[in-house]
Amino acid sequence: MLNSPNIGIVCVAGGRGERFGGDKLAEQLGTTTVLERSLFALRQTFPSAPLSVVVPANRLLFWRERLEVEGDALCCVEGGARRQDSVRRGVEAVAELGVEIVAIHDGGRPLVHPSDIRAVVEGLGNADGCILGQPAADTVKRVDARGVVLETIPRQAVLLAQTPQVFRLEALLRAWDAGDSEGEWTDEAALLESLGMSVITVAAKYPNPKLTTEGDLAVIRAMVVDR
Repeated sequence: MLNSPNIGIVCVAGGRGERFGGDKLAEQLGTTTVLERSLFALRQTFPSAPLSVVVPANRLLFWRERLEVEGDALCCVEGGARRQDSVRRGVEAVAELGVEIVAIHDGGRPLVHPSDIRAVVEGLGNADGCILGQPAADTVKRVDARGVVLETIPRQAVLLAQTPQVFRLEALLRAWDAGDSEGEWTDEAALLESLGMSVITVAAKYPNPKLTTEGDLAVIRAMVVDR
């Protein structure tokens, strides 16, 4: 499946960076940017797959000039108002090329390991979707709005969802058609779950932190040095 031309990749980089205070994906990680490091990991695994990079409208020209190369199967796409709108635009861009499977990755996860990417794709099997996740290492508490502990949730029953998330294109399109267009979901797996579709998980073997705040950037930079 890994060498199949029927896999398309969507790298979502369409956020406004409000919590970070700017275009976090343009921050430097050594000699490259956060986004380019994410793309490098995806390209290592899917060297010839069509790849759409979804970016904010005000950064479209910047990223097109930096990323797009004539003859390469990479295109930059303008993002939408919500994350799910951005994902859909990215998926539509690669769907035009006849792909059957789409791998959706958050551009703010630059340390994703190629072996974890491969594991998610291989784990899809006959399911509608397969997502990468991190098993919980800490004790997990469910709390109310005041922060009062209601219960302790067994760690073995918890997986912290990450990306990439891999879906059969027809299943994802079916979910979008059946789902509430006005509703919002944190990821596409949540939409499929809500419709009773099959989503399975693969546990990440390597750290795959998400860049959200400046503190996250410091941690990721330190991890890059260690690697």
